[in-house]
Amino acid sequence: MRIFQGFLILVVVAILWMIPVSQAIYDFRTEPRDDVFAVTTGGGETTTAVVLLKPIYDDDTGTISLRSDLATDTPISDNYTPTTYVLDISGLTAASSRELTATYDIDALSAHAAVSIIMDLLPTIWILILVAFPVVSLIVIFRKRV
Repeated sequence: MRIFQGFLILVVVAILWMIPVSQAIYDFRTEPRDDVFAVTTGGGETTTAVVLLKPIYDDDTGTISLRSDLATDTPISDNYTPTTYVLDISGLTAASSRELTATYDIDALSAHAAVSIIMDLLPTIWILILVAFPVVSLIVIFRKRV
């Protein structure tokens, strides 16, 4: 019976391990933001720089998505300067006007420092629970006298 109980505990821990806690915390901490810019490029110009209205969460440029209303554009983010919120964009058609939409993640908890601290610690606490739960449970099961 003890071996079966130990097996059940390990199965429960394996299932808990698969819960995407880190992604859930990231989704809770962030929210997508759209900034729209009217951009005109001159002759021979295929790049531009825009100033985002909010900082990108954790300076993660991988969350940036760019769209243009000009079909010949293929906008790509080249560089982001966190101190000034400047985003360099390339892949634009020369001598054209367009409306660029930049979608990126911002910090949804910037006004709530205490919640932000707890969210920072939650993945570590989750890992500690996943490690401690089976160890303590197995010790209790196998030390229990029948």
